Amino acid sequence: MLIRLNVIDRKGKKTAIDIEEGTTIRDAIEEKLSPDNYGVCGGNCACGTCHVHVTPNDFAKLKAVEEDEISTLKEEAIKPTTHSRLGCQIELKKEYNNITVTIAPD
Repeated sequence: MLIRLNVIDRKGKKTAIDIEEGTTIRDAIEEKLSPDNYGVCGGNCACGTCHVHVTPNDFAKLKAVEEDEISTLKEEAIKPTTHSRLGCQIELKKEYNNITVTIAPD
């Protein structure tokens, strides 16, 4: 099943990506958009470069943030907000269809 992910890049351009269910947000963005300095550690929750801001309505749909993600966001991400997540930690599923994320500044 394909899941729609709306991505706003660092320049403010919005792109809709259709990607297989089970793909992480990080992998979807890397595969379809290949932004510079994004997802550098390869999805290991270690570098914070796949930091995205999730729209508030969509943020509520996501699974809870786990401790290692909280720690990486605090230590590695640039200016995390209450709606920050690491793209490598969110697998797309049908209940997340059509969510919108903004790639954080690098």
